[in-house]
Order: sequence, then structure tokens, then C-alpha cells
Amino acid sequence: MARILTAFLFLVFFAHNALAGPLLVAAGAGYKKLVDDVAKAYQAKTGSKVELLYGNMGQIMGQVKGGGGIDIILGDKTFLADSGVPFASYLEVGKGRLVVACAKGMTLAAPMDVADPAIKKLGMPDPAKAIYGKAASEFLEKSGLASKVADKLLVVGTVPQVTAYLVSGEIDAGFVNLTDAMGVKDSIGGMLDVDQSLYSPILIVAGVLADSKDKPEVAAFAAFLGSDEAKGLCAAHGL
Repeated sequence: MARILTAFLFLVFFAHNALAGPLLVAAGAGYKKLVDDVAKAYQAKTGSKVELLYGNMGQIMGQVKGGGGIDIILGDKTFLADSGVPFASYLEVGKGRLVVACAKGMTLAAPMDVADPAIKKLGMPDPAKAIYGKAASEFLEKSGLASKVADKLLVVGTVPQVTAYLVSGEIDAGFVNLTDAMGVKDSIGGMLDVDQSLYSPILIVAGVLADSKDKPEVAAFAAFLGSDEAKGLCAAHGL
């Protein structure tokens, strides 16, 4: 009887800790700086730990479907809603903006200038894996530039990879999100907003996984995302 009681108490303890364990928040790699700052502010305010995971959205969704224990995913709402992953709710974070940035020593007067012969290498994230790669592809098609830049286009996995190539000077220009570009503004030549009518709207949300909707940590983090402090951080990062 004592063994049965001990086993029961262990199961209750385990279940409680599974519900009340550290929150796991995942995000596209292009929002690392923003999510880092939000998590740091949340922990300072509440004392609650937040575990963070970054990568391209394909990798993140693969982990969710494999039972990766993710509670909240920050990303494009359309992508999340079409992923086949069950979400309980979406918390609006802000509107994403595509920019074209250039390396130091290069200048662009307008986004269309990526077709200029002076731009010998043009980077973009993979359209199949990153929402800003999809946005860049739409812009190039709708602007009539796709065929003009095809020979100098370098497609990589994530936004931060494009940013890293810009900072190192390995490419002359590249398509990234405003948030990531702002994080390296002193290390690049500049950035220009791409006409938002030339790519699908990007609504950045925090999607709460259906399996995590009853966790108290999720409710607490969601409440913080709605605070003026969190909104200020999002605005400071270009959302």
C-alpha cells in the first residue's frame, strides 16, 4: 500500500511539474534579438524562467510535430495557421516588414537598385523555409526583377545567415526583416523598406500551442506580451 501511495504521489508531483515547468518559446531566427529582450524583461519582472529555441520555421514545426515540448511559437500568422499544428490562440505582436539592406561601402537609392550591375551578389532567405524569403520572392516577381537578378542570387536558410553575409561583406545586398537589420545597423551600409504592396502582409503573432493553453506560465507570458513594456520592446525592434 505504501508503495502504491508513493507511486501515486510521484505521478502527481510529475504532472504538476510538467504543467508548471519552464516555458519554452520558439521563434524564427530573424526575431532572436527581439525574443531575447522580451524574455529577459519577463524574467526580470516575474522571476520565471523562459527557455528559448530559434531556427527556420520548418525546423521548429518539425520539432513540434515530433513532440518537442514547445509552448509558444512567434512567427507569421498565416504560416502558423497553415502548418497543420493545432494552436489554441494567437497573440498579435506586430506587423513584419521586409527591407533590402546593403553591405558597408555599397549604397542603394531604391529597392529596385538590386538589379544594378554594381550589386554582384544578392542574398535572400529560402522562400520555402522563411517568411521573409517568401516575401522577397514575391517582391522580385511582382516588380519584374526576378529574371534580372537570378544569376547573382544567393539563397540561404535563414534571415540571420543573410545578415551575417552582409556584415562580413560576402554579399553586396540582401533581403531581411527590419528587426534583424536594425540589430546590425552600425555594421552595414544601410537599409530600405520594400513596398508592402508587393508582398503578402506579414502579421507576427505568438501562437499558443493547443497542448499548452492551460499552463499558468503560458497565461502569465501572454499577459506580459500585452503589456506596455512588451509593446515598447516590439516597437523598438521594428514591429
